[in-house]
Order: sequence, then C-alpha cells, then structure tokens
Amino acid sequence: MYDEVIDEFFDEIRIEDPRVPELCNKTSELSPYSILLNCLQRNFGLNGANIDSRLVTQKNQKNEFVMSVGKHTVQVQCKNKKDGKQRASQAILQKLHPHISSWGSLLRLYGNMSMQTMREKKAEEQEITLLQSNATVNQPNTSIINKLKEEMLKLQEIKNSIQPIGKFLPPEDVALPSASGIDLNNVDL
Repeated sequence: MYDEVIDEFFDEIRIEDPRVPELCNKTSELSPYSILLNCLQRNFGLNGANIDSRLVTQKNQKNEFVMSVGKHTVQVQCKNKKDGKQRASQAILQKLHPHISSWGSLLRLYGNMSMQTMREKKAEEQEITLLQSNATVNQPNTSIINKLKEEMLKLQEIKNSIQPIGKFLPPEDVALPSASGIDLNNVDL
C-alpha cells in the first residue's frame, strides 16, 4: 500500500525534475543512476562500465556534467559531480524512454518494486525446477501437474475479478494506431 502511494506521488513528477534524487533518497527508492544501471542491465546486458561521464568546470564557478551511453550523450548543469551524475542519469533515461513522462513510470519499470517482482519470478522458476526433480521415468510428474493446476486457478481468479466497464468506441475522427506491438518492449540505445 505504501509503495502504491509513493508511485502515485512520483506519477506527478516528470523524469528530469531536479528534485527526483532528493525525493528518491527520502522515500528509500533507487537513485536515478541506480535506475539507469537497472535499465541498461535488463535491456542490453550492459553495466556501469558502459557509461562514460565527466565533470567540466566552466567559467563563473558553474559545472557541467557530460554523460554518454551508447549513441546518447547529455550535458546538464549541476552543483557538483554527485548532482551531475544523478541529473545526467535522468536525462539519459528520458532519451531512452521518450514515450514515458513521469518518474513513477520508471520506478515501476526499474525501481524497488520491480526488483522484488523479479526476485519473486526467479523464486517461482526455481520452485518449478525443483518440482521437475520429482519426476519418475515414463510417469506423469504429479508435482508439476499440481503446480500447473494451482497457477491456472490463480489466473482464473484474476480473470473473474476483472469486471469490464463497457465497450470502448473511439471517436470517428480519431485514427487508431496499428495493432503491431513489435517495438513496444525495445528501448533504443
């Protein structure tokens, strides 16, 4: 419940909002740089070594932080290197996700809750792997069959709990996008 309130709060904050690092720190969410690392690891198998960054001191005691990831390079004004690293991470994340506008959306994709979901998924996969060891040659694996039945019942409960609001009828003057979803899960790096 608490995480949902935080996500909704962050839905009101744009990705490049300068308050994001401080707000993440106060709510125990991952920093923009950590979110960037998660994004690169999940989508491209890259780690922090693939990020080039440097602090450039300019005239009038102003600093600029430059960060490059793949073909994307950003330059942000900052107070110091730590501030620049976070702000530049936000700018790179915005370039990688041009269709996303709020920090809450990025948290759902790469934040603490997404990490928990990934751990739960891995644990379920390991459970199924262990159930496979209960198999007897030329016999049905009742452990796997029972697990499958249990998961199907969960899906049925979810399906039954969803009540349709009605049927969507788009306005006649609005062109709907094509049904192709080929590029929806790809981030351009």
